[in-house]
Amino acid sequence: MISTTQSNVNFRHLFKDLVFGWSEIRYRGESAYLKHLSVFDQVDIEEVRNSFYSSAQKRGLPTRGDALKRLNDEGVWTTHDDSKIKEQEDYLSRARNTKKELFLKKEIDAANAEINEAQKKILQLEGQREELMGQTCEKYADSRVSDHYIVKSLYRNLNLTETYYRQEEVDKMTRNEMTEIVRLYNYSYGVFDDNNIQKVVLQDFFQPYMPFCENVNNMFSKPLFELSINQVKLVIYARMFKNIFENYSRIPDRIKTNPEKIIDYVNAQEKAKDRLKNFDKDGASTLVGAKKEDYEYLGIAQTEENTLSARLKEKGGKMNMKDLMTALKG
Repeated sequence: MISTTQSNVNFRHLFKDLVFGWSEIRYRGESAYLKHLSVFDQVDIEEVRNSFYSSAQKRGLPTRGDALKRLNDEGVWTTHDDSKIKEQEDYLSRARNTKKELFLKKEIDAANAEINEAQKKILQLEGQREELMGQTCEKYADSRVSDHYIVKSLYRNLNLTETYYRQEEVDKMTRNEMTEIVRLYNYSYGVFDDNNIQKVVLQDFFQPYMPFCENVNNMFSKPLFELSINQVKLVIYARMFKNIFENYSRIPDRIKTNPEKIIDYVNAQEKAKDRLKNFDKDGASTLVGAKKEDYEYLGIAQTEENTLSARLKEKGGKMNMKDLMTALKG
């Protein structure tokens, strides 16, 4: 089984489960197998969700819109509170767009801190709103369909030919029984997020497979549409990072297993290209405003052109206050 502690993920085990399309768990003292979601399962889930949603409406549960209207009328959660979420979402969007224009490491790190803070605020505000709304048709349907799929994804054998429960058994299952299966599922399956799948691709043991990822049949024996969603992601991310490594040979070793930092590095390289000039035979260049750590980050040799004396020489021996401040920032 795979540990779901993000700092202690066994990526070899994660890779094995990705390839097989299932995860082994211990259930009632024996091995059981959780099938990974496929695109066809997703279609089934949507149909089941609609059924649960209709059932909730017939029982008199409010829709999300109805619940928000009630909260607004009572002054508990108003459109002004919703605007706070929208404000943070707009800020987050601007911060992400701004980061795409940066190439200096200090500025990128600062932008990442702002993005993380905005994400935390959005989650906090959305959590408050969801708690105040209480049960809705949407929440009920999402919860029931999630439980329904999880129980239906539990198999007795690793070939996934014998489900653990028949449909009539699922229909009669108690809440405690279903909660136990959901808990096991979340513990095992929670590790399969996009970030960890990307990290699998960046592990040393995956590198021999990287050249073959352009052809899906080289990686899996099944047609594309029969693959699990996680398997499709594995192929996509393998192709993406293969392309990055082929085009950016100076990626620092310290970030080669960190997908987010690699993407930041690539964006920084692209933006820095517009600012690079005066290449010498050693590949040295001038980046106005860059410091030593920025040159190290970009894999570029720092040159004498970046010194204050060199900048003064460029200005013919004279610099006004604006020129001086610009030079000192470098």
